Amino acid sequence: MDTAPAPTSAIAPLPWAVWLLVLAISAVELVLWAGAHGLVNAAGAAGWRAQALAWAGVNPALQGWMVDSGQAPARHVLRYLVFGFVHMGPVQALLVVAITAALGKYCAERLGSARVLLVLAVAQATGGVAFGGVGDAGAWLIGGYPIIFALAGIYAALVRDTAPDRRALVVALALPVVLVVARLALAAIMGGMDWIADVVACATAFVLVPVVRQGLLVRLRRR
Repeated sequence: MDTAPAPTSAIAPLPWAVWLLVLAISAVELVLWAGAHGLVNAAGAAGWRAQALAWAGVNPALQGWMVDSGQAPARHVLRYLVFGFVHMGPVQALLVVAITAALGKYCAERLGSARVLLVLAVAQATGGVAFGGVGDAGAWLIGGYPIIFALAGIYAALVRDTAPDRRALVVALALPVVLVVARLALAAIMGGMDWIADVVACATAFVLVPVVRQGLLVRLRRR
């Protein structure tokens, strides 16, 4: 039986889902950074980051309008799937890329790239909806932290099924626990409600993993 796993190194070849995430986040940040520093000869390039925030960010007032009016335009629904690819700056983007590469490799190798992307999409969107329901009307949710926390939830669910004993399970689950505690501590210091999206994304991913794992539907049919 396998010993308690730990996130594997991102030096080895990455699964295609992880490459897709890393390249998408990096490409968006590179374009926005280049525009802000005058490296792109295009009108309004310096304001691309602000425009990207307005185009991709999740906003409680906008979500409230959709709920109250019963309307869900595709361009606004899309926000819940893409807000994690736009960041406030290169430091935030680099952090998300690094953790996504490390955690994503472990998760995709064991769950499969397609399933990881499915879980991440649902978890990120659920986190966005949760933030939209409790955040201030003028607040915006942007950035890939919910992706990181969703990966932590996937990791925790996979570890739960493979850890050989209780001690190994506790050691392996230390990562998602530390992430959540650190996020809550930061929220207590900095304020804001964006932490809701992170925690909800983590919990959603944890719950979804058993649903999408190979063989579950077959076992349910047999019962």
